[in-house]
Amino acid sequence: MQQNQKHLPEIDGIYLYLHGASKVKDLPEDSAEFVILREIRKLVGKYLPIAVVMDPHGNVTEEFVEMTNIVTCYRHSPHTDIQKTFDKTAELLCEALQDRGRYLKPVCRKFPIIVGGERSVSTDEPVKSINQKLDEIEQDERISSASFHVGYVRHDSDRLGCAVTVVPYSDEYQKYAQEKADELYDFVIQRRYQFHYHGNYGELDQILSEVQDTPKKPVFITGSGDNCGAGSDGYSTIVLQKLMNDYPDWQKETLIAGIIDENKNFYLDQRSIGTEVSFDLGVGIDERSKPVHLNGTIIAKGIVSQEYEDDPITGCVIAVKLSDKPITVLVQRESVSYTELDQFRISGVELSDYEVIVVKQGYISPAFDGYGEYCVMALTDGPTQQATEKLDFKQIKRPMFPYDKLNLPYTGRIEGGFE
Repeated sequence: MQQNQKHLPEIDGIYLYLHGASKVKDLPEDSAEFVILREIRKLVGKYLPIAVVMDPHGNVTEEFVEMTNIVTCYRHSPHTDIQKTFDKTAELLCEALQDRGRYLKPVCRKFPIIVGGERSVSTDEPVKSINQKLDEIEQDERISSASFHVGYVRHDSDRLGCAVTVVPYSDEYQKYAQEKADELYDFVIQRRYQFHYHGNYGELDQILSEVQDTPKKPVFITGSGDNCGAGSDGYSTIVLQKLMNDYPDWQKETLIAGIIDENKNFYLDQRSIGTEVSFDLGVGIDERSKPVHLNGTIIAKGIVSQEYEDDPITGCVIAVKLSDKPITVLVQRESVSYTELDQFRISGVELSDYEVIVVKQGYISPAFDGYGEYCVMALTDGPTQQATEKLDFKQIKRPMFPYDKLNLPYTGRIEGGFE
């Protein structure tokens, strides 16, 4: 402990970026972020200012917030305001450091609601109105910031559930901040039936049938049950299985980006571009990752994103064009989602060559939404199952919506929302 506190006199405050959705096996507290924050607070004492900026898909609790002085999260999903939120939080911390007589203590109000990210897109209701409400509250000089934490739904834990945090300008307005948090609670909970899937969505068979017949191109299909960006492993071969087995007359040039299979990536990497290959793709740990036999030609090698320019071995991706179907599969070594247009170029494929692009996301990324003529989310099974009603929880607090009815007022329903 003494060694850890050696440089403590040099520290004025601490700025942390903690995502909020981690769960560590065999960690009694479940949340790694909670433990990190707790141990830092032990080292620095009760009063050193700590600011925490988070992804909105982090699980926030009153106990977590109690250890902080400032808590914020991004407003938008997809996350288009990350840097803006970083800057805003840093400014709040700097202001607090310049005026140490102004003690900040956030207020947290937890909700008995579990909502998935794909039902809380910020360009649509109810999050659009919730964000407007947050903006209004922040116009008040007595409030430094207000945030809505959607939460992360796929870790069975007593920390699950949405939350709001309100940071008062000073402890003089602590009671007022609590009133604003209560106001936000009422505002959100009345709109619980409005959380709904954004844009186009459906079951995989329905989507593939529609896409097969549509003249629109390019089409983006997101396999939402295997969303690498939300913590999935990327092993799913479900879409590939379906196209190979159930659509013998599939005519559209299709790119599947991608499937993670480290062993097959190494196998392909040992062979040159232009080599004909025959192999089973899929790690085979369950039905969704069932191996699919493929015959084709290696047409490109690259990396999955610019983050791997200094580590091309880990980021290696190899494109195989099938010989019996108009399908190209990107075989990856690392679980990384395709979310940016430039990723295809550095992977070695030309996006304009394809009419249909299958990616592992939930809600479509802004880049693909702008490029595609038609974008649709497939409600596939997997670690990031979007139909949260189908998830089985043992440790959550009850009652919890949508698993339980809440004896509270609500305002309307939206198609694609909870029944």
